[in-house]
Amino acid sequence: MEKSGSDFFERLKKGDESALISIYETYRGEFFQWCMSGFSADEDEAADIFQESVVALYYNVRNGRLTELSSTLKTYLFAIGKNIALKKLKKDAKMIVNDELLEINSGLVTEDLFEKTEQQKVIAELLNEMGDPCKSILTLFYFDRFAMDAIASRLGYKNEHVVKSQKLRCFKHLKKLVLERYNQDEI
Repeated sequence: MEKSGSDFFERLKKGDESALISIYETYRGEFFQWCMSGFSADEDEAADIFQESVVALYYNVRNGRLTELSSTLKTYLFAIGKNIALKKLKKDAKMIVNDELLEINSGLVTEDLFEKTEQQKVIAELLNEMGDPCKSILTLFYFDRFAMDAIASRLGYKNEHVVKSQKLRCFKHLKKLVLERYNQDEI
């Protein structure tokens, strides 16, 4: 692939738009798998991220921002994808915090812990099933109200940004598990 990546790059520099189609066909499947497993994206989200990445690559080459490759074309394309995916996760995290987490959080934490609703029991069960690191991160953040840097320190993560990314993946997974158990209007 490395040789064809260089070939695609040279073709893009010359304005050969058919190189975009070749790039799209060559890296699409692998990019989707990488994006879906690494960022918990669904297929539509992976498609959007891939499309934006290819367009960004094209514009970077055509506008002279990228004049030579210091890595493979695939590495460069995936790095663009990583940045786009992280921005999307950050945006989604803000939306989730503003909309859903507050509702779920207030529903999970009750004054009398002995009077849990059936849904709260299911969520506690799912957290246990998920195991660590998700159980620890979500419990420390939502129930114990730890800050991200404190969670990073306590659980041995490099920094709070790593914890934020992991927390978002864990929460998306928990949300998916909850939605599988209940119809959306029951939650």
